[in-house]
Amino acid sequence: MHNNTESLVAEGIVSEDVLRLVGLLSKFIVNPTLGAAGICSNVLNVLVFITIGLSDGVTQNFFILSISDGLFCAIAFINSLAYILQQTIFTAAGSAELLVQRVYWASLFAVTFPQNVSIVTTVVIAVVRCCCVAMPFRVKYLLTANRQLVAILVSSGAAIAVLLFVFTPMRTIYLRHPRTNRLYAVLVGYRWATYTVFAGVTFYSSFIIVIVCVIILSISLNRSSKFRETSAVNKVVPEADKGRDMRVVKTVVFVSVMFICCFLPHLIFSLLKVFIAEFSPQGKYKNENQPFLMLSETCLVINANMNIFIYLFCNARYRGKLRAVLG
Repeated sequence: MHNNTESLVAEGIVSEDVLRLVGLLSKFIVNPTLGAAGICSNVLNVLVFITIGLSDGVTQNFFILSISDGLFCAIAFINSLAYILQQTIFTAAGSAELLVQRVYWASLFAVTFPQNVSIVTTVVIAVVRCCCVAMPFRVKYLLTANRQLVAILVSSGAAIAVLLFVFTPMRTIYLRHPRTNRLYAVLVGYRWATYTVFAGVTFYSSFIIVIVCVIILSISLNRSSKFRETSAVNKVVPEADKGRDMRVVKTVVFVSVMFICCFLPHLIFSLLKVFIAEFSPQGKYKNENQPFLMLSETCLVINANMNIFIYLFCNARYRGKLRAVLG
């Protein structure tokens, strides 16, 4: 019994069989399906928002978010296909296999570009709506649609510039496996230290900002609901006066909460890597590291898929325009 316990601790909690099963489900079924669904849903979002019109900041920002989420899903889908091809068709060393490997690695790095745009856009959407709650009469003149667009473009442009600086020196090298004698294409040379600092600062600051905004908006939503009930009883304010603002706040809250929930596994994964040295692909807990990484990747793709359901639930105008787009 003592030897079995020691063996279990040495191997970790997750066995090799469980790891293979999780990898099969994640890499071969869940992620490609979510990637394809995300492409379709965000194309629909883009078409609907174009139909609604991009004159106001709310629609404009959700339009940009749909584009970035759609690109994220498209690149994630390509990455999944490249992985599947590596494991099924192109298993023998050759030029085709090495090309697929390069596509896999290139898409793995390229997905960070639309991901950062999505993060920036989500933060802008949450912050703008919080400002609308804090100073509703000033925001209309201060945070115009054009200024919101500038904020998204400048912040996204800065993030893309940093990523280009990080990835520009990257090059491909080929390593031969000592046991299988199989060649593997690996991208190396990127500025890992810079990327780590940038990704950490961007992710943690965005996560905290969105959480604070959700708390403020939730409190405001609760107060507004009570005020509307009182107004309806006393005939102070017509029901339709604040209906649109309430729908917008609900939409922003749901989008932000989905962002928090789907990025939370990535946050936990990052913290585990920092505080547990053996929680790495080569460490003692490598069998726990891999499924946690797969869960983190899957949740990020889920986040890019869910907004269409939030829009359908919260916005009657969106539902009507979607029916028109679908004929």
